[in-house]
Amino acid sequence: MAESPSAVSVRQICIECGLPVASLYTEYGVGHIRLTQCEHCKSFADKYVEHDVIIMFIDMLLHKPQVYRHLLVNKLEFRRAYIEKNVGKLGILLILFSVYIDWFRLEEGGRLRAQSELLFGKQHSFALQYLFILILSAIDAASLLVGILLASAIHQRSLMQVRWWATVSTALIISSFGKVLMILLVIWEYNESYYPWLLDFLVFTSHSSAVSVLFDIHVIWAGLVVVFSMAFKQLVHLVFLSVSSLLFA
Repeated sequence: MAESPSAVSVRQICIECGLPVASLYTEYGVGHIRLTQCEHCKSFADKYVEHDVIIMFIDMLLHKPQVYRHLLVNKLEFRRAYIEKNVGKLGILLILFSVYIDWFRLEEGGRLRAQSELLFGKQHSFALQYLFILILSAIDAASLLVGILLASAIHQRSLMQVRWWATVSTALIISSFGKVLMILLVIWEYNESYYPWLLDFLVFTSHSSAVSVLFDIHVIWAGLVVVFSMAFKQLVHLVFLSVSSLLFA
């Protein structure tokens, strides 16, 4: 990895060429700004300063690295030592989405097997079932973050990356927008089993794009980092299920 989040967080860059710039824009008054032109590529240093959320969301769907450079490098409130409040709320919302989707999948699986039980073949209260899936979803999210940090630490042979957990968390939360689209699979009936897999692949590729920008590495290497973190998450997931099965047995 060429640069760590710590190196990225001390300056702003041109979203087109990735080279440092002195500023993103010049302010001439309230509501009046002039975008800075990059000295290296002659493009505007950060056009997203004047773009709204809809444009950025579309470009995220298109996996444009420029939008991730704007969000993860140039946006000052996303470069702090803690998770920005609105990003944290989005992270909680994504976990609740995951709970709902997992619950739906478990119910569908039980219906196909003509079973009403959700947890380890036994009937449990609604509150206990929901709490279990909520904890499992939170553990999955945390283990994915730990997997990214662990892969970074192994690559750079240093534990300094752990200090930037908030930056990596922000990258993972922002690039998890594909999970919101999964709610459409619940609202509208679908008969194709590969739809959820396509959305999972969208989340994987968007994670790879975000990690590539955050650590300034090729997207293929970023994909390998995400694969490692997903494997780590799956391992933690299985261990948690194994321990839980003993407790609920």
